[in-house]
Amino acid sequence: MKRTSSDGGWRIAGSARTMGRMQRTARISPRRSRLLWAAMRIVVALLLLCVGACQSPSSELRGLAARPPLDYAVLVTGGAWLQPTEANGAGTFAAENSADGAAELPSDTEPIAVSEVIGALQEGAVFRRIVGDDDAHRARVRELLASRRAEPALLDFLQQARDRGFDMLLVVEGLQDNAIDAQGVNGRWPVTMLTWLLLGIGVFIPDHTFESGVTLRVTLRDLETGGVLADTISSAGPIDLSLMERGSALGLVSSILVPPFWVPNDEGRVTRAVRDYTQRRLLLSLARELKSEPLRQRLRAVAVAALSLPRDGVVAVDSREALSAVRIRAHAGLSDEAAAAFEQRLVASMRRQGDRYLYESALPEGVDPERMRVQVLVATVAGSVASATFGSGDAP
Repeated sequence: MKRTSSDGGWRIAGSARTMGRMQRTARISPRRSRLLWAAMRIVVALLLLCVGACQSPSSELRGLAARPPLDYAVLVTGGAWLQPTEANGAGTFAAENSADGAAELPSDTEPIAVSEVIGALQEGAVFRRIVGDDDAHRARVRELLASRRAEPALLDFLQQARDRGFDMLLVVEGLQDNAIDAQGVNGRWPVTMLTWLLLGIGVFIPDHTFESGVTLRVTLRDLETGGVLADTISSAGPIDLSLMERGSALGLVSSILVPPFWVPNDEGRVTRAVRDYTQRRLLLSLARELKSEPLRQRLRAVAVAALSLPRDGVVAVDSREALSAVRIRAHAGLSDEAAAAFEQRLVASMRRQGDRYLYESALPEGVDPERMRVQVLVATVAGSVASATFGSGDAP
């Protein structure tokens, strides 16, 4: 390049060369433009899928685990056995769709396994300790509790559960099946239309809403008589599906010409998708309900004696009746003498407040709920028993 002046020639020539390079760079070939446009579509699709994954019930359970658990050790029994709907069997779980028609599920089917219920409660840290009953006992225990009779077999089972360190029984009473309500196109259709026009991937936008009437019933029961302390019924709520989840292969192809929210539903795919969402939503709803503040207050209100840890290392009891005995179960390092001294201190600390009996005492030295699980049981003068479990770590 020739220099034409002493003060700016090089800059002028250099600028011309730079301009030429920018112009050549700006001229992107049609093939390269198509590749970039396809890459943009893929990125947007992945972002849409990521949003759905980030809002999964599993992530919400992990968020629920950040809240303090209920101070109980529970034994989980019963099962989510299917109770069919009366609407001509047209339920969410009553029939499995297949290519050759609908095949009825057996009446003893558990659409949600009890292990999944336990897993959701553990992932959400709903209780201090959660253990499942033996499969051979679950159906029989539910039958005994439903009979409302204090049969010896039931009382023996409840006493064994108390001896194993549990505070209450969680009974999965059953799954009430019901039909799927198709509520049509939801308010996301403008987003679907815009995405379809610009990127051609409106099939990923959940633009149709469905709702299953399935409910899961669970009861919390005491370990004296098996009486109900709390009764919860969980539902799945509205479920939004995209064309990818609700449409057939032909529907996906037709969405090239027709906006996705106008493409008809494939009944079999809708049923399967709603069924899968319902299973996960029911578990999340159950964990939320059991760990809610209203249920905490309800359990304290119905308990003959409510136990708590108001301060580090201090046990408090708020009882409707005077206490006659106390027992503590902790790590093997707790001596009989230290346990007896704590039990005597707690009983002797009684003070009256209206019609309530209040007790408070420090835990034995070396018993740290931050490092070990501690169960405290109290018996009243009327013969009632209440208990609570604090801390984490090895079971007492």
